[in-house]
Amino acid sequence: MSLALVLFGASTVTLADDNQNVSNSSNNNFTNAQPYQANFFNSIKDSAVSIANQNDLFPSIMMAQAALESGYGTSSLATNANNYFGIKGNYQGQSTSMNTSEYGSSGAYNTNANFRKYPSPAESLQDYANFLNTARYSNVHRSVAGTYQIAAQNLVQDGYATDPNYSFKLIKIINDNALFTFDNNQNASSGNNQSNNQQNNSTNSNKPSDNSSNNSGNKPNNNNKQNNKPKQTQNLLATATYFSGSHQISVTLSNNFNKYNLYNHVKDTRKKVVKYKWLPNLKSGDIVNVDLMAVQNHNGKNSIWYRLDLHEGKSTKKYWVYNKAIVFPKIDYKKVNKNFVLDQFNPRDTYNHVYSYNKMAMKIASSVNFQVKKVFSDMEAAFYINGMKSTWYRISVKGYGKVWIDSNGLISTEKNAKYYQENGTKTLASNYKQFKLYNHIPGTNKNELKQNWNGINLTDKVVSYDLKGVRVKYATVWYRIHLNNKSYWISAQAFAQ
Repeated sequence: MSLALVLFGASTVTLADDNQNVSNSSNNNFTNAQPYQANFFNSIKDSAVSIANQNDLFPSIMMAQAALESGYGTSSLATNANNYFGIKGNYQGQSTSMNTSEYGSSGAYNTNANFRKYPSPAESLQDYANFLNTARYSNVHRSVAGTYQIAAQNLVQDGYATDPNYSFKLIKIINDNALFTFDNNQNASSGNNQSNNQQNNSTNSNKPSDNSSNNSGNKPNNNNKQNNKPKQTQNLLATATYFSGSHQISVTLSNNFNKYNLYNHVKDTRKKVVKYKWLPNLKSGDIVNVDLMAVQNHNGKNSIWYRLDLHEGKSTKKYWVYNKAIVFPKIDYKKVNKNFVLDQFNPRDTYNHVYSYNKMAMKIASSVNFQVKKVFSDMEAAFYINGMKSTWYRISVKGYGKVWIDSNGLISTEKNAKYYQENGTKTLASNYKQFKLYNHIPGTNKNELKQNWNGINLTDKVVSYDLKGVRVKYATVWYRIHLNNKSYWISAQAFAQ
């Protein structure tokens, strides 16, 4: 099984990251989708919105996962069993056996499993909601997670998916088709399950009413010209759309940070929002951490807010503040044309944007999951954190698209080799004599010499080494070992695995 990430909030949001297409309309026609994709979303959207709202879930996640798991309704499991979510087991005694891919410690493998068989797609959608209404998945509900990104991360962490890239795949479907707009269609049937993180524009029943509702059946009063114009209804509360990143981001307090107050919620999104003062020991330039971003919309005007983690003695408290109170690192971009080798001994997390991006960067995958060794970069980004320079590159990886990675996880192909200070012992394989010994890693020194094993007195196949290296051109690994009081370089393939 497998599940994902999503955008939560108002339909008026205009801010989006590199991979998002934001729509102001909840009646999405899926104009960017292929015809079969659009047909699929149109066939399930009404049921998905209704069922998700009744169960405190995100319609966008439900729709995206249904699309991913079922191949937009074209998979054998979907066409033969109306199973859109890959839920295993049986439904009312009905099941079907299918071949499926799973992920384990050794990677992907195929196996047969029984999957639930439903009489119609509607039962599949409802059973999906029932499946998530358990203690195990309680933290994926709207009222707990607050944002679709967090809900999807929690769901994957709870064990729903074994595919390490599942969240990334779902978020792409959601953003490409603006499925997050359906998260705004909460109707009366959702009852008390509506998330506390999104406020309806008219939370109270005491809405301001226009003249037509107050004077039904009466003629307008010509003596009062104001009555001929309908009053413009003002939102009682602001709405907020929340963006989470995979990690906290270090930022600094601006020169006039204490001009802005701290709040327990985004300002004006609750009836009662508590205002706080800054701690007296904080000053401009101090480093604080950001873990959440919000776009507040009040009467058609947007403003950006961030949630801070502030240490107060032994405890940490979170406060919302207007964006002018903090300063993100300035990121300098430049186009490049560089080839790299992934550093297998220094794997790094990759993101949809540079880690310190002010719209919150989401983790895509660790570089250890990439099935390639060599990558190409078309963009470089540099910024400073705590006075230390950090350089990132945008690389293209098959199956993941373009992702950003810290330069420490890359080796430039302009280098012949990269070395690692490491020592220990290794056992030679039975065919070790097939591998030559060198005074340098091959191709890294013009004074290179090679030697076979003739004349080497080997008393034990366990040898010690004091340095490890990567020959960049071929991304091969080498070790410097000690034999007969001399040092030699030998391929890692000479050792028993």
